[in-house]
Amino acid sequence: MRSVFTARNVFTAFVAASAIVYASVLLRMLIFRNPAGIGHVMGLPRQPFSYSNNIVPFKTILNYAGALADRSMGRSIPMQNLAGNFFLLMPTGFYLPFFNKKMAELKNFAIAVSGAIIAVELAQYIFRIGSLDIDDYILNMAGALIGFLICKHTPARRLFALRAY
Repeated sequence: MRSVFTARNVFTAFVAASAIVYASVLLRMLIFRNPAGIGHVMGLPRQPFSYSNNIVPFKTILNYAGALADRSMGRSIPMQNLAGNFFLLMPTGFYLPFFNKKMAELKNFAIAVSGAIIAVELAQYIFRIGSLDIDDYILNMAGALIGFLICKHTPARRLFALRAY
């Protein structure tokens, strides 16, 4: 009788559990957050939150970069926004290809992640649970793609030998 506790099965179970935790935190941060801002979810001081929209690429990024340079906003708000949006979807670069063979191709991965980000941005706009901002899309997409490239082109790629499929 073969044991079900092979390295592949144990690793897949561990990755699945971590993916569930990641997805839960992600949903909480994106969909079910308090309008007081994302910092509250992360245990940081409450930040004022206003519903604004931006469809001009790099406008918010440059505003926050300028605020970091002249410290007009402090460091907390710009860093939360820039780093938070960049790193938020980076783990999808590992999780999606690990669980879905089609997502191991850059084109498929980019289309799926892009569609998900657009859906979230539109939901935030429609339901007034966040701000529609093209810069959020840019930062999220950059983070997801870098996560994908790290997992495909570094020693981390060896973990894919233990993937679920």
